[in-house]
Amino acid sequence: MANHDDGLALDLDLFDNTKNGYVPVERKKKKIHIPKVVESKPISLEQAQNEIKASRIAALKACVIAIAALFILGSLIYSRVMLTNCQSDLANQKATLQTAQSENVRLRMQFNSLMSVDKIEEYAQTRLGMVKRESYQVRYFDMSEQDGAQSAQRDTEQ
Repeated sequence: MANHDDGLALDLDLFDNTKNGYVPVERKKKKIHIPKVVESKPISLEQAQNEIKASRIAALKACVIAIAALFILGSLIYSRVMLTNCQSDLANQKATLQTAQSENVRLRMQFNSLMSVDKIEEYAQTRLGMVKRESYQVRYFDMSEQDGAQSAQRDTEQ
């Protein structure tokens, strides 16, 4: 290792305060006092029973508060668990719905491709043995005139 401080001298007299007239003050030692033991005052039996009763009531209150806090904490955890279960069920149902909708679209497209007019005519002719009608097979009825049977019936009633 190379020493970069070659020839550097430190003047340690700068840190000596006694040369400039400073005299350190001697501190006095503090006396340590031994604490005195305070003796409790004698209490009556009735006061002791009241204190025991008060401490039991305080302990009972603390237990009730702790049980209530545990109940609230448990109900919060339970509600979070139920919420998580419902959310996962909802996600599963949405995935099932999405699958069913895509299957529905596929089936509709297949149905529409099968239900064209040409395919229906071909099916009727090949499978069912149907033939197209001829012009002499068509009959037209004139509905603007009254029915002959109804008008004859009205004449007889009058």
